[in-house]
Amino acid sequence: MATPDELLRLLLDQNRDHAIILLDPAGTVVGWLPGAEAVFGYAAAEMVGRPLSTIFTPEDRERGAHEHELGVARADGRAEDDRWQVRRDGTRIWAGGVLVPLRDPAGAVVGFGKVLRDRTDVKAQVDALANAAERHKLCLGTLAHELRNPLAPLANAVELIRQTPGTDNVAGPLGRIERQVGVIRRLVDGMMEATRAGAGKLKLHLRAVHLEDVLTGAADCCRPQAEQRRQDFKVLLLPGPTVVEADPDRLHQVAVNLLANAIKYTPEGGGVWLKATVEGGDAVFRVEDNGCGIAPGMLPRIFDLFTQEAESADQSQGGLGLGLSVVKELVSLHGGTVQVRSEGRGKGSEFTVRLPLCRA
Repeated sequence: MATPDELLRLLLDQNRDHAIILLDPAGTVVGWLPGAEAVFGYAAAEMVGRPLSTIFTPEDRERGAHEHELGVARADGRAEDDRWQVRRDGTRIWAGGVLVPLRDPAGAVVGFGKVLRDRTDVKAQVDALANAAERHKLCLGTLAHELRNPLAPLANAVELIRQTPGTDNVAGPLGRIERQVGVIRRLVDGMMEATRAGAGKLKLHLRAVHLEDVLTGAADCCRPQAEQRRQDFKVLLLPGPTVVEADPDRLHQVAVNLLANAIKYTPEGGGVWLKATVEGGDAVFRVEDNGCGIAPGMLPRIFDLFTQEAESADQSQGGLGLGLSVVKELVSLHGGTVQVRSEGRGKGSEFTVRLPLCRA
């Protein structure tokens, strides 16, 4: 039976997917295993004695990326990188790998070990998805602009008809038209906001604000909707001021969006709670409900554009699944995070927003 050392040698000799490279303390190649030859095309005799920077791109060599990588590994115990590397024939591959220092019993660095894998196929897929997403956002923005143009004439026409003598008998149809125009306007506004968020064009006007004031204002905006649905709507905030550096209007938008969603997807008689506290150096507020909940498979995608569960679509009231994407972007711009938790369909949901406390 082969010993572990013999098995390890067989693994190193027969592996062709991972480039395994051994370096001296200065970053010179002293070991070039068969996997490295398969990935980069250099024979061991060609690479031993040459610097690892040989496989780096000219632009990375110019910025000193190879030396930086050695320094990070020496200081932190490892250096991970995903970057373009150059093969012997001049072609480039997208390689992901790790560089670790090798130490003697006294703790001195006697060399480095680097393991790389060709991930060009994954990089191509990611780039293709990014390009598709960019075209998607451009289409969304164009559509929003085109839809916005006829809204004002429609609203004006409704008002003119209403002011025309002898048109009392059309008040009902006019009201329905007006409501539908309002629905379209909200959809268009959501599309425009999502487009700006995706393009990084959302602007913040930051100042020190009391989180309790912002949340109270958001709750006051949403309370009539909850009362109309006879829901148990509770707001539980800290008594003292919690100061965050924020754009109060944008933060208000985040809270209103989360509260409105909770109310919308919670049946009549259900419960919606807005809670705020401080945890460590973060101001935290949570929007909880005991409504329809979120299926486990949807949780990773809930903040993506146009994400709506089929079971929830009937309750969306004309929404397109844009609001949570904008919420995530706004919270991120504030230096915070937003997370979602749900035990599954019919078990409610909880959205948690964390914002750094104002240092001043």
